Amino acid sequence: MKKFYLSIIALFVFSNLLLGQSRNAPDTLLIEPVLGDPTIMMLPAPSGDDQDWVNYDQDVIEGLCVDGDETPYGWYVERDFGVEDPDNDTNTAFTSCSYLVGATQNLNWLILPPIDIPDDSYNLCWRSLPFEGPAFMDGYKVLASTASNIPESDDFTDTLFVAAEMIKQLNSGDPTINPADYQFSPGYVHANGFTDTSYFYCVSDQGPCFGRMEPHCISLNGYAGKTVYIAFLHDSQDDSQLQLDDIIVTNVTTGTSEAFNLLDFEIMPNPAIEYVYVKWELEKPEAGQLILQDQLGKKVVSKKFSANSNGYLHLNLQSLPAGIYSCTLQTASGIGVKKLMITNR
Repeated sequence: MKKFYLSIIALFVFSNLLLGQSRNAPDTLLIEPVLGDPTIMMLPAPSGDDQDWVNYDQDVIEGLCVDGDETPYGWYVERDFGVEDPDNDTNTAFTSCSYLVGATQNLNWLILPPIDIPDDSYNLCWRSLPFEGPAFMDGYKVLASTASNIPESDDFTDTLFVAAEMIKQLNSGDPTINPADYQFSPGYVHANGFTDTSYFYCVSDQGPCFGRMEPHCISLNGYAGKTVYIAFLHDSQDDSQLQLDDIIVTNVTTGTSEAFNLLDFEIMPNPAIEYVYVKWELEKPEAGQLILQDQLGKKVVSKKFSANSNGYLHLNLQSLPAGIYSCTLQTASGIGVKKLMITNR
């Protein structure tokens, strides 16, 4: 839930960071907590070297997601669908509709301003949810370009993260809440395959089920010393709605717009070969989970921990290939991110 002080942050964002990064390589290069309606300030189509956000509806097909009214084209702002009681919800999020006339594939691009990445310590973090799931579950891609921000130019060649969509119901009859009854496209399935109830809730044992905002972080170390365009592409076909929130590019441990009480977060050894020890210290006791993701955003390790001020976990890495991983410490008040390198054995 947003706090009042974020309104001040938003003013600073739109006067300075919305156009890119400020001078002197700050810790946070970009932040968008979705206060008010940022889409009214965005360009409707890219021109190649835009310095502003772009909200590009490439498919230009009418949506059917808003009851009794016309669904806005492209990305629009709605209340956070993951909050069970809408009367108590003050959070808003970028929203995109894939339930289109003619069951056409949706192609909605949310393209960030160009960002200069000073070194390999920066991460892209955000939160997302599919409105419904596992039935009608929306997927999306996070793409990057160092050439231009025009999708038709095929310059978004780098895939940073893929969220899967539901593409086929395997059983006959009404939709169920069992993920095994569906076929998903390649990529990460929300809520760790709809097993982590932190990120979805069901109205009853028969459903329907709705997504809650789930945090993600990926390393931008491959763009150190470069200028990069980052795009969120909602490309689902005939599903429902997708939401994004709290988009941030930063090298600090706090990966959301909420206050975080993280005092210490260490990974030892790093680089690692077969195992690591992860320890952390919180100002106040909180439960949470530790998540390890590969460079495509796939969760390879997920461990929950109870409410303590000091935490300690041992991770066995022998089944993981060499490479760069994101290690995320998440509690209710925020997320901390560390880069982990696994070397050849």
